[in-house]
Amino acid sequence: MAYKRIKTMNIMEVLKRHKMGQSISQIASSMGYDRKTVRKYLKAIKNNPAEDPEGIVKSLIMSEVMGRPREKQDILTPFKEEIQSLINDTKNKLKPKSAFEVISLKYDLTGRVSYSSFKRFVRKNELLKSAHKNETCRISSEPGSQCQIDYCKVGLLHDRATGKKKVVYAFIGTLSFSRHKYVEFVYTQNQKSFIQSNINMFRFFQGVPVTLKLDNLKSGVIKPDLYDPNLNRAYAEMAEHYGLFLDPCRIVSPKDKGIVERDVQTIREEFRKMLALNPLISLTEVNQGILAWVENVYGKRKHGTTQEEPYHVFLNEEKSKLLSLPMDEYEISEWKTATVHPDHYIQVNKKAYSVPGCYIGKEVMVKVRQNTVSIYFNDELIKQHTIPYGFRQTDINDFPEHMHHRLDTGMPFYLRDEAHKIAPEFEKLIVKILTPNAYINLRRAQAIVSMANGYPAELIKLASKTALEEYSTVHPKLFRAIIEKHQELESDKESQEMSLSLETESFVRTSDYFTHQQ
Repeated sequence: MAYKRIKTMNIMEVLKRHKMGQSISQIASSMGYDRKTVRKYLKAIKNNPAEDPEGIVKSLIMSEVMGRPREKQDILTPFKEEIQSLINDTKNKLKPKSAFEVISLKYDLTGRVSYSSFKRFVRKNELLKSAHKNETCRISSEPGSQCQIDYCKVGLLHDRATGKKKVVYAFIGTLSFSRHKYVEFVYTQNQKSFIQSNINMFRFFQGVPVTLKLDNLKSGVIKPDLYDPNLNRAYAEMAEHYGLFLDPCRIVSPKDKGIVERDVQTIREEFRKMLALNPLISLTEVNQGILAWVENVYGKRKHGTTQEEPYHVFLNEEKSKLLSLPMDEYEISEWKTATVHPDHYIQVNKKAYSVPGCYIGKEVMVKVRQNTVSIYFNDELIKQHTIPYGFRQTDINDFPEHMHHRLDTGMPFYLRDEAHKIAPEFEKLIVKILTPNAYINLRRAQAIVSMANGYPAELIKLASKTALEEYSTVHPKLFRAIIEKHQELESDKESQEMSLSLETESFVRTSDYFTHQQ
């Protein structure tokens, strides 16, 4: 594949970096794309008549630049292990060029695969082992240009609110030039906590670094949910607000982020020291203690690499080079995925929101703010709701007209009426399910009513009696099992009656047997 497909969000990032003055090589290196790919997109953007960035992106998605045939790459796939063996053999190692010639001649691939395609295949599948794996080169950073970020587990802390011990993680941000750092201990690693720690760090530094270098999505340092695609989107929005760039490290490459990697053990040790001095210390107290240590102890001793005091260098050389904090506060949002159910609702954070019927069965993206949710399909806003105090937020216009009366009178009443048509016992069961939290249990009641329409009313009546008498809570799977049990009993009863008739059939006389012939 000659060109790697870039996602919509990343096309915007390429455009942003280019406008900020980054070269094609810098963009390609930081985002992990080939220079030809970046150049191709920038050329397409330049030639695109769309005036706004969003229009440019949508035009690019529809253009041929979004992908090249994978045919040549697929041709080489069956020989992947053999290629890897040829170029990594300890005794008879071949150069990639020679390995290409061997494979081409051996399997008659001459003219079907070029050497460039072969090299891309080797590089993409990481088949060539580096001979200089342990060699590194120390790269110096300009003041204010970079901050390296990591999370690590530091231990357990007594939670005064619950009286139990909870796992504590450390968010660590280290400025690459001065080595001055920000540390925050947290109980959670979710989206909101992660972004809030970044914001707290900017306030602590009283400025924003140009680039944040953070662990790759699959590095294994922290839980995967922290770096899921939805978080990437939320994190990218935060970066946009503060005017900085995000630069993920390569997978399993701690040397890419070596400055902060070396801090992990130090921070963990400081946490343990504070805990040893006060076993009942609170989260607030350890955070106050670690920041005091950062400025007064760590910050005022010479750093092993720079031979300078980090806090002194920060104040005198780096602080003034940081980007200014924006005037307005950033509102943290969460991005989640949801599927539109047949009842026109999605469920996010234990609350339900209506969506137009044309999206039933589709997966949508949901942006959750403090008071509102915005629902997107294919990056297009399709619905907005305020977050309700209760369970459900409904827009009657999302439903066809024949369903409006149900919404006006309330879905719980509609389900109760439908159940009454089948059997009084079934109505009692539905009322029990909907009491006291009708809208929380609404979907469960809907499923059971829908299920009941597929069975005889007498069978539903018997199953409802059993459910009311023997179970405190009834869910669809349980109710189906009860129905099937009664079906089985009815079937056995009919079989027994049939057997009895067959056994006595020889003694049965027809009615005309005793009628005398005239």
